[in-house]
Amino acid sequence: MITRYREYLKFLDARLAKMFEAQKPFIKCQKGCAYCCREGEYPVSELEYVNMMFYYNDLDDNLKDRVNENITSLLKKFREKMYECPFLVDGVCSIYPARAVICRTFGLISYDDKGKKRIPFCVNLGLNYSNVYDKEKKMIMAGSFEGAEPFSYNITRKFLISPKFEKEFNIFFGDDKPLVEWLAEEDFS
Repeated sequence: MITRYREYLKFLDARLAKMFEAQKPFIKCQKGCAYCCREGEYPVSELEYVNMMFYYNDLDDNLKDRVNENITSLLKKFREKMYECPFLVDGVCSIYPARAVICRTFGLISYDDKGKKRIPFCVNLGLNYSNVYDKEKKMIMAGSFEGAEPFSYNITRKFLISPKFEKEFNIFFGDDKPLVEWLAEEDFS
């Protein structure tokens, strides 16, 4: 099933690459930024988690030790709802090719389950979409910017891990819970 899931990720990444390219005038994401990894809940499905752990298991020993330290530290304060992703090492995702769907889509304007636009929080840090964001009105300004338009995409996790994709790629996402809960079930000693 991991092979089929990785085919799904290739499919998803190809579509997301087009979205990020279309939004290039508004996107400030770059290696080392990692604001999106510093505080979150990081919901992942069982299939995403298994894929992440396969990749984690192949990390070199030094990097794996650093991730283990992060995980151990996180699990000591398990009750925190928001936390730094333990796979973040020196501002870089140690499992980037296996990162979760939530991580792959972050940075784009999306719709929530009620059809309302969700603007990435980094807009308030002067990053993504900040060049077309009205801070007083807390909304994206209408009109174009240098020939581009800030679009919103249907990239909610609920949609991207839905039965539609399970059927199409013959995969099963399984249970869904915060990353810290999956990690708490493992032995990292």
